[in-house]
Amino acid sequence: MATEELRRTPPYGPAKGMLEGLRLLQRTSPSIVDQELLRANGIARGNEYKVVGALRYLGLVDEDGRPTERARLLKARGAVQTLNLQQIVREAYPTLFRKLDLRSATRDDIYNHFLADLGLQPEMAAKATRFFLELARAAGFQVGVDRTDTHDERVIDLRRTSEAAASRRPRATQPRPAPIEVARSDAPSLSIVLPSETVSMSEEELAGFFRRVLRAWRAAAS
Repeated sequence: MATEELRRTPPYGPAKGMLEGLRLLQRTSPSIVDQELLRANGIARGNEYKVVGALRYLGLVDEDGRPTERARLLKARGAVQTLNLQQIVREAYPTLFRKLDLRSATRDDIYNHFLADLGLQPEMAAKATRFFLELARAAGFQVGVDRTDTHDERVIDLRRTSEAAASRRPRATQPRPAPIEVARSDAPSLSIVLPSETVSMSEEELAGFFRRVLRAWRAAAS
């Protein structure tokens, strides 16, 4: 690893503001990129110096803030612009691209590179990782961590779809019990007081006795 690479600290400021500074160079042609210009465009308020530092790290402005020839590569359009931006990113992070294959790299792989290989403190390494990933996505690189996230999200979506389908599926209906007919409140009631001699009757004699009582009761009710 070249000594010059060790002396350079990868950008670790606000990712959104640093990407906005890059887009500012894409759509405008300022003579100087400094904190005043960034404040005038509402970019990374309070962290303008970090944006200038990020553009310097990417080789898009020199030590005095003047746009370099490399910044002109951002003016291309379509696929050429994407290829130019990828070239800028590769040249700014040479050791990372030599060590890692972005197509299979995880967030931890990139973080560990900034921490161990470039000697950043943990908080700085985490912020540098966040910016690099956003920059790599903007440049159209395929990053392994994105494929993993997409797969996980797909699994979650399939699970949600399954749950939603289950909630819409009609529930199995249990057979309803036959309704119980309640006796009509206006029907006449019958109370029987058995004489003592029925105790000595046989079942046949007792059944005949009840049949006679029932016929008499029905006849009276009709």
